[in-house]
Amino acid sequence: MRRALIAALLAIGSLAASPGAIAQPVPFHEIVDTVRDLAAARMGRKPTEINTVQSLFAQGLSEQGLMNLVVDIQMEFNVVIPESEIQQGKWNDPVRGFSVRRLADLVAAQQRQPPE
Repeated sequence: MRRALIAALLAIGSLAASPGAIAQPVPFHEIVDTVRDLAAARMGRKPTEINTVQSLFAQGLSEQGLMNLVVDIQMEFNVVIPESEIQQGKWNDPVRGFSVRRLADLVAAQQRQPPE
């Protein structure tokens, strides 16, 4: 069931991130602020309470909350976060774990890629 949920969320994200709808890159600090705001909303907290470098799981985000946050980010920035990144990020790993900054890095990297 988890794989089906992930596939559905990625499909929704790919619809939002169609190649014909490429937006101008957003400055990194704005990406971080927006991801922090989205994470805070998902966690029912104030943005200032969210640490941008600590794992979001360590700060109380659930796995379902992560999936919803990924969809929010994909729709907000018109990007698709690869399933491989989602799977890696689920491990509460200090290097690859999901933090606000890690998610912002994924968004920024996609914005720098030329359209196919």
